[in-house]
Amino acid sequence: MGSLLIIQMATLSVIIPVYQSAATLERCLNSVLSQDVPDMEVILVDDGSTDGGSQLCDSLACANPCVKVIHRENGGLSAARNSGIGAASGLFVTFVDSDDEIAPHTYSGNIEWLELNPDTDMLEYPVTVHFGASNEYQLDFEPRTVSGSSDVFEDWLSNGGYSHCYACNKIYRKQLFDDVRFPEGETFEDAAVCPILVKACNSIRYSDTGRYLYYPNGTGITSNYTFKGQEPLFRHDMKLLKAATEMNMTYCQVRLWEICLNLLIDLCRCSGTDAAYISDSAKRLSRLRPSVSHIFRSGHTFKSKIKSVCAMAVGPQFMCKILGIKKYN
Repeated sequence: MGSLLIIQMATLSVIIPVYQSAATLERCLNSVLSQDVPDMEVILVDDGSTDGGSQLCDSLACANPCVKVIHRENGGLSAARNSGIGAASGLFVTFVDSDDEIAPHTYSGNIEWLELNPDTDMLEYPVTVHFGASNEYQLDFEPRTVSGSSDVFEDWLSNGGYSHCYACNKIYRKQLFDDVRFPEGETFEDAAVCPILVKACNSIRYSDTGRYLYYPNGTGITSNYTFKGQEPLFRHDMKLLKAATEMNMTYCQVRLWEICLNLLIDLCRCSGTDAAYISDSAKRLSRLRPSVSHIFRSGHTFKSKIKSVCAMAVGPQFMCKILGIKKYN
């Protein structure tokens, strides 16, 4: 009789993409290793670092048996995360950016809750945005669970979940990624993937336990304000606007319409603006506009209401020409 091969599954796989972050990686990893989660694996995905980060990954893995390293050619954040997902053996998976930290006991408390509630597909926990900077702010949650495949997505839209599509302050059941990967070669990858994952969930937990410490990053996408870099966010929010309109979620429709209008105006201010894209998008935005009465009952600021009503009266394309710095034909 042949021997029985037993494969040990990790409780949690923590995926940390590493690129030019040798100065912060050890601090980040220490915050993860201090989480008291049994059978945790940490996957460092070296995305072609040239600052010594590649060698540091190997050194840290040698000193910590639960740490694994993947070396790959530079392909960007999405590609690195996707490599980590493919290598992960955990029942649950989560992501950490290599310049951020996890507050003590964040994973243990939330993993314990997930294990006691095995029907939960995703858990979102608090985050401090721009940690340590003058513009630091807290994203907190009242603890609650939402269940039912249709209710989960509607609740997420109603409560503005699209405004915090961070991939890193969430713990996911690994099965959610069976057919889902981050879009490679594109910005705002979190905004692309988060709605897909939410739609696939039968139950989501909003937790008040723990905290993700999101450090300010001066090299982020908003530091390079280009049409190519900013366009994906507008595209993803337009999909949500269409969904809210089809579901007759009028208040959510108003909020998303205003967001998309402002994003479209911002696209006019970017370098490399595509005039044909702006024109076509303005027409699509016009077709999804809410009613004037819904705008005035939305509870938004007076300035925001007037801007939206004016855009409805003259058309989003004309508003873009007026308010956008760049002109187009």
